[in-house]
Amino acid sequence: MATSYGLSSMGDQLAVVSLTLRLHDQGQPASLISALVIASVVPAVVVGPLAAPLVDRMESRRLVVVVTAVQTLVAAGLVVVEDVAVTIGLLVLLGAGLSVVSPALQLLVPQPVGSGQAAHGYARLEAFRTAGNVVGPALAGVLVAAAGDRVALLMNAGTFAVMTAAFLLLSVRREPVPSASSAMGWPAQVRQGVGVLAGDRLLRTAIGALACAIVFTAMLSVARVFFIRDDLHASDAGYGWLVTAHTVGMLLASLLLAPRIPLSWQPRVLVGAGALMGSALFTSAGVPVFAVALAAFILTGVANSLQGLAIRNLIHDRVPPEVRGRAFASSGAVLNGANLAGTAWGAPMAGLLGGAGALQLAGVGTLVATLAAAPALA
Repeated sequence: MATSYGLSSMGDQLAVVSLTLRLHDQGQPASLISALVIASVVPAVVVGPLAAPLVDRMESRRLVVVVTAVQTLVAAGLVVVEDVAVTIGLLVLLGAGLSVVSPALQLLVPQPVGSGQAAHGYARLEAFRTAGNVVGPALAGVLVAAAGDRVALLMNAGTFAVMTAAFLLLSVRREPVPSASSAMGWPAQVRQGVGVLAGDRLLRTAIGALACAIVFTAMLSVARVFFIRDDLHASDAGYGWLVTAHTVGMLLASLLLAPRIPLSWQPRVLVGAGALMGSALFTSAGVPVFAVALAAFILTGVANSLQGLAIRNLIHDRVPPEVRGRAFASSGAVLNGANLAGTAWGAPMAGLLGGAGALQLAGVGTLVATLAAAPALA
């Protein structure tokens, strides 16, 4: 499961990077390139919660097989399509598929490892997803340079086909849990996914606090280029090292730390990871030295991974099985929405405050959001 998911994540990066390079080489405006990136994220915010009742009502492995088979055909369309509007539309369809596959995978994880080892299973899935995100952009650059963007896009389609085949061969199943909500209308079932999170004080506080923190943390994706080039005066290679450091931190946390943290510790882990994220961002900007920034960016990656996995583990622990898929989708929508908002205001803040100033604001905002929720979480 984890290997095929990691390959699919690698394929996602292949598609986005190769299409971004294609639009740039065609001389398309920056607004279209931004639309391309947003198109791959927005479905998780909009489509995920609306389609989530399907995740709870259908056997999870079968749902993954059906959706990834459709995604294979959509990804194959990207290979032959040249029109920008159609390309963005196909990316939206791929993102819509992911918004269904992702919560279905979260429901499947406890089946092979057991409910008591769910934290270990989620961490393994996250580790392979992160590894795919590391390999994907680098491989896309090599393939586009050597053979053109169509080869990279064809490989992306191949990763979906591999995932379909892998899940056809797996014996793991997660049957729907019967409940009275199955007789409800679709809108009522969608509202139930949101309501189960809002009705649990700990989950409401944890997801709300993390979303507020992410609005600040997400500024990193925009502000870091200004910080690295203007404040650190790093070379292109240095920029690459620092961007990679964040992902390396995520990989280390999901491989080495997260699997060893029991479910009962997750609220405190969320507080600690938020404090680590805010402190690392503030320190990296306050001490503009390359080695300090490298260490700080590794720590932001560690914190990033622990935060996401803490929410996943809390939902697994506190949400009834019959509505858990909708809870995963709804929480993902909130957190992805916060990420989009933070990315959107990262650019004006970097322009106003500079790279270092924007990172300091991100660090302070993350710390305030985390510490405000700490009494309820810890």
